[in-house]
Amino acid sequence: MTSPTQDAEFIRRIALGILSTLQHKGLLSSIEVDAILRAAMPKPAPPLEVKSTAPVPAPDASKVRKEPLPPVEFDIEL
Repeated sequence: MTSPTQDAEFIRRIALGILSTLQHKGLLSSIEVDAILRAAMPKPAPPLEVKSTAPVPAPDASKVRKEPLPPVEFDIEL
């Protein structure tokens, strides 16, 4: 009995052989073969979303600004 890794390698080699044969017979161009190979590549797995179950602490009221910030002044000489 073969392992899944051996099966995947066998299928990959068969597919490459078929594409190579079609290219040598002039039925596919090298650009088309490259496009097929790129399309068949496995897609990277999306990053896992980590959800925290820790409670979010309330903001410290003594550190919250009560007055607005002063306007920004630019001192640029042209």
